Parts: sequence; C-alpha cells; structure tokens
Amino acid sequence: MKSLKNFLAFLIPLLSMLITFSIYLLITNVVNGYKDKIANDYSIVIVTNTPIDKNNFSSIANIDVDRVEALEKEKIINSIKSNLSKTSIDLLERKLPYFYQIYLEEFPTSSELDVINNELKKNRNIRNIEIFSKDHNQIYLLLLLLNSISFILFFIITIFAIIIIAKQIKLWFHEHRTRITILRLHGASIIYSASSIINYAILSSFTAFVVVSAFYYYTINNLGVLFPVELQDILVVEIDFIFDTIKMFLLSFLISVCTIFGVLFKYKIDND
Repeated sequence: MKSLKNFLAFLIPLLSMLITFSIYLLITNVVNGYKDKIANDYSIVIVTNTPIDKNNFSSIANIDVDRVEALEKEKIINSIKSNLSKTSIDLLERKLPYFYQIYLEEFPTSSELDVINNELKKNRNIRNIEIFSKDHNQIYLLLLLLNSISFILFFIITIFAIIIIAKQIKLWFHEHRTRITILRLHGASIIYSASSIINYAILSSFTAFVVVSAFYYYTINNLGVLFPVELQDILVVEIDFIFDTIKMFLLSFLISVCTIFGVLFKYKIDND
C-alpha cells in the first residue's frame, strides 16, 4: 500500500504537468496552423498611379511576399457601372488608378505591419495603402492570448509539480533516515541508498508519459473534445506526433530525475 502511495505521489503531479503541456502543444499547433491559413487569406491592398513591376515586391519588411495580384479595372467598374452614365464610365476607365493585392508568406505581427505600412509609403507610385490593421490586430492578439494562457498554465503547474515531487522525496528521506544512515556507514553512495525512490520516479515518469501520449493521440484525432464543432471547419492542424511525444518523454524524465538529484545533492551537502 505504501508503495502504491509513493508511486501515485510522483504520478499525479507528473500527469498534471504533462496534460497541460500536451494541451499547450496542441494549442500552439492549432494557432500556427490558423496563422498559416489566415496568412493565405490576408492581403494588403495598394493603389498605384501606374502599373507596378511585381518583381519589385519580393519581400517587405523582411517578410517574403507570396504573390502580388492585380485587381482588374473591368471588374471594379462592372460592380458600380449600373449607377453611372456612359460618360462617367469612360472617364472612370481613363482615370481609375491601379489596384493590387499583396499576399505575404507569413502572418505579420502588429509591429511588422507598421513597418510594412511605413515601407510602402516611401514608394511614390503608391497612392493609398489598406492594411486592415483593426481586424488584423484583433485576430493576432487573440492568437497571442491563447498561446500565452496555455503556456502560463503549463508553467504554473510545472512549478507545483516540482515542489510536490521535491517534498515527497524529502518525506521519503525522513521516513528512511535510519536505513540510509546505516547504508552510508557501510560505504553505500547516496544514489544507491535512494535507489528505491529513484525507481519510483522513473516508473512514474514512464507511466505518465504513456498515459498522456495516449490522451494526446486521442485528442488530435478528436478535436471536438477541446474545440466546438463550429470551429472544426476552420481548424487546420498539422501535428508531428512523434516529435511532440519525444518532447513529452524528455520533459517527464528530466523534471523527475533532475528534481530527485537536486534533492539528493542538497541532502548530501547537509549530511556530509
């Protein structure tokens, strides 16, 4: 019964930490996928006096340009000609400037958008620029908020997991101080003396890793568990399951092993 208690004392905080980490990884992948999707839809509209050479727009503010598309004058005129006279249409065809949509390979940040706007303004051929900053900023800030909340939650639970594991190790040392003292008197190392608690930590780390990996696999194949059905049509998630599980494996073992050896090192200093 005591063995089970020691096992669960390690397992529960590790499970909590890894579950929040897996949610953080999932949200990060969803946010990155959504950023790629809206980057394909998002465009900057510019109005020029004369036709532009699209090759001059290979990059803006160090962000590569995916493509530059011209908006045909005929389509613009056709959309409004029902309210115009023949003379007005002829005049509009001669005086109407050139409209272009610039698509970027990456979704720019708010600060990058300001740099883009300032850089385009330096081009004297450009009469007007529309970057749709209000809509852009609302979307980008929402993405940042989701990422930040999931990371902060993961960070806080990781700190609590380390504290709980450290306290459990100290409690174990207190309960077995007599046995450890005898072993140390006979020349046993501190690591050998604490071999049972190290085994608990390794077994708990592996168990937590397996359980959370299964949870993560199920979640990425059933996104409705975390996201409403209405969002699933716009969610574009590309997840490298193997790479993410490697991160979980390393995190699980590093946290438990590093915490144990940190406590062992402190114990050795205090008692040598």
